[in-house]
Amino acid sequence: MPRIKNKIQELADMVGGRIDEVGALPDGSGFATMSMPLPADHWLTRAGVNVPPMPWRMGEGPERSAMAEKLRLVAKYAIRCSTMNGKEDDFDPDAMVQNFVVGMLGYWSEDGTSNLCGDPYDNPAPIPPIYEAPKC
Repeated sequence: MPRIKNKIQELADMVGGRIDEVGALPDGSGFATMSMPLPADHWLTRAGVNVPPMPWRMGEGPERSAMAEKLRLVAKYAIRCSTMNGKEDDFDPDAMVQNFVVGMLGYWSEDGTSNLCGDPYDNPAPIPPIYEAPKC
C-alpha cells in the first residue's frame, strides 16, 4: 500500500492537488479522493463585472414569482448534487452548472426523463410536460 500511496501522491503533486483519502476495500480494490485547484483562467475566478445575462428577462408579476420559485428549487437541486447533500464543501463549480442545467431542462435524453432501466426513481412525480416553443 505505501507504494500505491506514493504513486497517488506523485499524481497529486503533478496537478497541484491534495489527497483527501486513500483506502483499501475488503475485495482487494482501493480508492482515493483528491482535490485539485481550479485552473488560473477558470470562469469562476476571472476578473470582471458580474452582470446577470437575463436570457428570460421578465418584469414583476405572478409569472415571475412562479418562475423564481422554480429556479430556487433548481438551484437547490444543483447545489445538493454538487456537494453530496452538503457533505462536501470542496465542490466542482462546473458540476454545479451542469446539475443546474439538468435540474432546469431534464436529463440528456430524448424526452428529458431518466430512462435508466425503466426505473422511475430519478424522475419527478408527476413528470411535467415537455416544453414546446411557440411556433412562429
